[in-house]
Amino acid sequence: MSRTAPVTSGPRTQGFNAVIKPGRGGGTSLPLIPRLKQRRKRRVRPALFWFAVVWLSVLILAAVFADVIPGLPAYDEKIGSFAQPPDLTLGGLLGTDGVGRSNLSRIIYGARVSLTIAIASTLIGLAIGLIVGMIGGYYRGVWESAANIIANTVSALPPLLLLLALVSAIGTSLLGITLALGFVISDLYIRVTKGAVIGNANREYVLAARALGAGDVRIMTREILPNLIPVLGSIIPMAMAIMIVVEGSLSFLGYGIPAPTPSWGGMIAAGADIMRQFPYVIAGPVITLFLTVLSFNAIGDYLSSRTDVREGKL
Repeated sequence: MSRTAPVTSGPRTQGFNAVIKPGRGGGTSLPLIPRLKQRRKRRVRPALFWFAVVWLSVLILAAVFADVIPGLPAYDEKIGSFAQPPDLTLGGLLGTDGVGRSNLSRIIYGARVSLTIAIASTLIGLAIGLIVGMIGGYYRGVWESAANIIANTVSALPPLLLLLALVSAIGTSLLGITLALGFVISDLYIRVTKGAVIGNANREYVLAARALGAGDVRIMTREILPNLIPVLGSIIPMAMAIMIVVEGSLSFLGYGIPAPTPSWGGMIAAGADIMRQFPYVIAGPVITLFLTVLSFNAIGDYLSSRTDVREGKL
């Protein structure tokens, strides 16, 4: 004899209904379990995002106010002996380099170089990409072909070799390295901008603005450009991370900012010969470089997930 389970109603009805959710037309759907997994995944992202925000905020503040931090020696001031181990003083907290200068001080002052180059080169590449990409995507035809030629020319050459050639021609100054990096990263913005403009050029709001007599410049700047901000906003932090890594690579190869101005890549290169005997000489700049790149990538990934059209978060 079969037994039937008692039927309950009202707020007591839980269990299977908590997993199987009624669908449209009387059917059932099973969206809850994937949603729970998705929520767990999203809960991790804000934690890493806020860690990245705190780390970059501290780094930027330290770099900006390095000259007035009490007890912090100048980046070219000799405070100890060769590769002195860390101590409890502020200047010697991370030890000294091969010349006896404070590693902590040079990391903080080096942040000025790395962050300045990362921000400025990204903005230069963004400006080039916006102008070329918007014109090519909006007018199409020969303008699109010209934009493709520019982007393909930049991306066809090995980035490091192109950078070395540009830096050798322009010079290893702060301005020269920034311009070279901005030009190399511009092909990314050209492609992204052009594709986004092509996708928005025939939307209803653009056609309505054109029907009301709006000019091309007004349509591109007032109608299309605001819709590119979510896409570009998630790419910019990741591009900054790339710029920091590339600038560090140039400094490591000897094509970075000339000494005695500190840079993270230059510090790693200077301590490479003695890192086995004195690992703390390069530990500071390596960890700082890693955390900074991780932070920019985390912010870019978080912004990308928050502005994903497929998730309906625009």
